[in-house]
Amino acid sequence: MTRARYLVASLVLAVLLVLVAGAAFASGRMGSMMDHGGEGRNHGGEGHTMGSFDEEQPFDLQFIDQMIMHHQGAIMSSEHMIADSERPELRELAQNIQQSQSEQIEQLQTWRQEWYGHAERTFGMMDPTQMEEMMGEGHMEEMMGGSMQGMMDGDMADTMFLRMMIPHHQLALDMSEEALDRAKHPELKEFAQRIIDEQSAEIEVMQDYLQEIEA
Repeated sequence: MTRARYLVASLVLAVLLVLVAGAAFASGRMGSMMDHGGEGRNHGGEGHTMGSFDEEQPFDLQFIDQMIMHHQGAIMSSEHMIADSERPELRELAQNIQQSQSEQIEQLQTWRQEWYGHAERTFGMMDPTQMEEMMGEGHMEEMMGGSMQGMMDGDMADTMFLRMMIPHHQLALDMSEEALDRAKHPELKEFAQRIIDEQSAEIEVMQDYLQEIEA
């Protein structure tokens, strides 16, 4: 790999780590990235991090903004890290994540507009759509001269993705559990339950895949 391609690959990986591992770190789960997604959570604390909610702002609006950003990280990570994995089960996982979470983002954006109009974002400095445009449509692969699978050993990319995505999914479960108690809109409560059902199942699948790779 040339130095330029290595630097670009490192930059892409750093962005994905911010989107995915950063969310896990914010919720007190950085250690779980190294132990297959264990428990532990820092709800609140200093600063406004994903998984913590400001009592002075509408919970539903904050949940929507955070879950959109959360889902965007999963979509981009699956696209850049495992969409072309040699393992068909991981390619299928990438397709499932991208389809399901893209549809959920559209639903959240619709509710946001209906319920809160043009309210300012409560989480994230960059519009998720801008992030998607920057990272999507093959732009990063073109700059790197290939995908993350090609930049590093396939097993390494697969393992790194699973180790990041398990705690990332767990964060979505925790946020959704809180939404069951605090959300004002019944539609959002139903949405949260769907996330719990879907991503709980995916965590179990990813844990199995990780064990198989590391066996």
